[in-house]
Amino acid sequence: MTDESIYFMESQKRIADLKNTTAYLAEINATAACLDLFTREGQFLATALEYQLKLNISPKAFTVAGAEVKEVAARDFSITASVMSAYGEKINNADLKGLTAYTYTRLYRGKVLDQLNDCKYILELIAVHATGLVDYKINAKYITDLQGLVTQLEQISKLPQDIIKQHAIDNTMYEDHEKLTKKFFDKEMDAFMEIYRKEYVEFYLAYIAARKVRHHHLKRKAKLPDVEKTTGILELLVLDKVKMESLAGVNLVVMALNLSESTDVDGETYNDEIAPGTYAGVLSCDGYKSMSFDFVIKAGETSTLQFLMESNN
Repeated sequence: MTDESIYFMESQKRIADLKNTTAYLAEINATAACLDLFTREGQFLATALEYQLKLNISPKAFTVAGAEVKEVAARDFSITASVMSAYGEKINNADLKGLTAYTYTRLYRGKVLDQLNDCKYILELIAVHATGLVDYKINAKYITDLQGLVTQLEQISKLPQDIIKQHAIDNTMYEDHEKLTKKFFDKEMDAFMEIYRKEYVEFYLAYIAARKVRHHHLKRKAKLPDVEKTTGILELLVLDKVKMESLAGVNLVVMALNLSESTDVDGETYNDEIAPGTYAGVLSCDGYKSMSFDFVIKAGETSTLQFLMESNN
């Protein structure tokens, strides 16, 4: 799952949380269209979380158990190939002489399926030259042992390949689901929520703040939530009160934290690793009236605040 998808899913979670916020719950329940949209948004989120659980399972873990078998097979088959090439020199057989290419490095470093195919090829040549190879200590018991290694390679290669294929299928299905979800927001929910610019501006601001998706090339590296975190996060969104457009370059100062920074092109700030507590902040910007505000930081949580700054004119 890409960083952008993680951000988008986090946005969906934050939008769903608005339904559980006391300040907005009455409005959502009292407006049929609003309730329907938030209900459907919750359903989209539930499906996305199911895909996230599947996609967070890596196929790599299932290949670790076969590492030892892969190493033993590389060792034994490379030795066998070397001995068979010696027999090939004796009888002037090009196929057998060509087995010098089947070294330990080639067999071990190659993918499991490639190694499996190489080992099967060596066994096929053994079958053709079995009589002559007996004198080279490649007898029935030796061959049985090699066949056992091939069987083990088949077993360890099948499960990872099945998981990798399923992982790819799940990822494609999630991408299709994400497209449907984005269409739902773009065509329905975003369009409807514009009404609250007139009817309930605090609700509208909370929605668009939750709705913003931080692109991983422009914003912080995506991280999954840490429930054991002992610090909190402060996120601000600052808009022009009249134009309802993002304000870049707004200065944020929190004296108690020795924190000073400016909003980015999206009118946002992001500060993590803040100790829990109650703090006072100040927003200022040339041409706008300054604003003072208090905020609370809780461990493991994000404090998301939105502001409308009023022009001095």
